[in-house]
Amino acid sequence: MKLDRNIKSNNGEGKYALLLLRKVRAFPKSSIAAKEAHECIMRLCEIGVLDFGRKPETEFFVVRLKDEHALPALRAYANDAEEDDFEYATEVRGLASRSGKYSAFCKKPD
Repeated sequence: MKLDRNIKSNNGEGKYALLLLRKVRAFPKSSIAAKEAHECIMRLCEIGVLDFGRKPETEFFVVRLKDEHALPALRAYANDAEEDDFEYATEVRGLASRSGKYSAFCKKPD
């Protein structure tokens, strides 16, 4: 199995996208941007394509490649995944090779 981002028809896009909630919350409350963002977010929730991971069965933990701790996390994930799917594990190792200290954007998580 390939990572979604590595399937040609996906043009480098992955299975998920990140909604930068801190940026949304930083909009002045009465601004047009805040109102539009709220409407868009509510619509995505209504149609079932936005998941905040609030339930035990939908929890998640996102790690950006630039996170200084991403490298060991992705290596461990790939090692564990290798037993089930060598190709997938290899692709995760590719991400690991560009993560953490190997990322030009490496930083502490926030």
